[in-house]
Amino acid sequence: MTVELLINFAVQFLGTGAAFFLAYRSFQKRRIQLGAEPTLPQYFSRRSAYWIGIASYCLLMAALYWLLTWQWLPLEPLVTLIVENLRSGEWVNLLNGLDGNTIIPLIGAGLFLFFIAWESRFNPILILRDSIHDAFAIPTKAVEVYNALITSRLSAVDDTLKAQIANRLLVSSIDPGDFEKSSATVEYKWAHNCLLFDQIHDYANQSSFRRLFNEPSLKWGEICISYNAMSEKVAVWKEAEPHYTKTVKLLKELDHLTGLLCRLLASLVVFGSASENEIWATVKQLGGNVHEARLKHTYKYILLFTAATAIGIMLGREISVSLHNAFLFPDQPLAHFDYTTLRWVAYAILIYVLPIALVFVSRTLAFRHQREQSDRYYGFYMAMMIMGFIVSTSASALILELTYYKDHFRFLESFIEHMRWGILPALMCGFVAYRMDTPVSESEALGKLVIAAVLRFLGWGLVAVIIMLYATGDMTIQEANLRFTLVGTAFFVVGLLGASASFKTARLED
Repeated sequence: MTVELLINFAVQFLGTGAAFFLAYRSFQKRRIQLGAEPTLPQYFSRRSAYWIGIASYCLLMAALYWLLTWQWLPLEPLVTLIVENLRSGEWVNLLNGLDGNTIIPLIGAGLFLFFIAWESRFNPILILRDSIHDAFAIPTKAVEVYNALITSRLSAVDDTLKAQIANRLLVSSIDPGDFEKSSATVEYKWAHNCLLFDQIHDYANQSSFRRLFNEPSLKWGEICISYNAMSEKVAVWKEAEPHYTKTVKLLKELDHLTGLLCRLLASLVVFGSASENEIWATVKQLGGNVHEARLKHTYKYILLFTAATAIGIMLGREISVSLHNAFLFPDQPLAHFDYTTLRWVAYAILIYVLPIALVFVSRTLAFRHQREQSDRYYGFYMAMMIMGFIVSTSASALILELTYYKDHFRFLESFIEHMRWGILPALMCGFVAYRMDTPVSESEALGKLVIAAVLRFLGWGLVAVIIMLYATGDMTIQEANLRFTLVGTAFFVVGLLGASASFKTARLED
């Protein structure tokens, strides 16, 4: 091995080590927002899972740096140039030898290391970091628990627990009736805080949770001081005459304490629970709302919708072509399966599956920050229809115009012209969002599921025929064969998508 290669290997090794170290530091800096306070996410997963996440991200960044500086933008020409000129002492030749082949790889390596360490929402590498982080640190579940605890109702709290809470107070400041009052009152908010603190106190007596109580960011010491002080403030407030300004100030202080208590308790519940069922069983005991419609394996549904779209295109087009050739225009036969079918599959996936995938993403984000629970979220369904219409119409305009009229492309004009092709995808996005809140039981009879799927297939197929007859109404007589094929294919595609919109959820065990 030559000296140049040895030095180049050493430089590669040091750079890769720097990428690994910066990725490690960056991964540990990530925080999630619970209320108004940032929280370290390692408290929302098992320690082994968290360290697997760190190792995965660090190794990925190190591998990308190695590939960047070894294959894509190799540093070897720069290292060779420096070593050769150091040997000869020709510093002028060194400066003259610096060109794009030697400077650009150095700049690329430096920028890559900078982006690994740069904490900014505009940093594309952090999107990858956050995705890996979310896969191992379970922040979504933590935020759901936090929101459920914030909005929990205390009317079902056991009388024995109420007495236990009152006995632990330094100053008598809670009455049994406080648990039944409106959630906007000082009495209820203080009773809520007392219940949360009492639950946290049970965890504090267990040595396995000691490191969470010692973590400065979770503010256990501040919580204890604020809780004891608030006990006296509430007792004084109850004895004094009603005062609006003092009441508003006390409500704000109680809300702040509630946020700190829920943040710590969410950390304890998620960190200390062996399963998701155990997490939500604890939340239910505290009166928290539990999202029953948490979908499992969402990627499988995306693959299912993709397969339904592809099958619908192939099956629908071939059947339509067969009917066209046999009954409508036997003297002008259309070709059966060819590359046109594959283009139709790619087009349909972009205008149907892409917006449906965004529905899954939007639902996850909406539930992550949602406080109140309802059986139906009609505002969300409408928003998904609008989103599906915009995405599918934009995709249709870009694909068709750039394919056939790229020399005279105007996006706004094309968007307006192709709005008709966004109607069916918009309706399907709203239906998929609606069906997510209509889960199928694990024990549902197979025959019943099949019948329901067939009815959805026929119903949505008829809707597709009606909409497509309108969308293709301006086609000329010479395009009649294409119109027939489009309508027939849409019947199968939309029908199969509607039939596939059946979801199973992770329900709690009774």
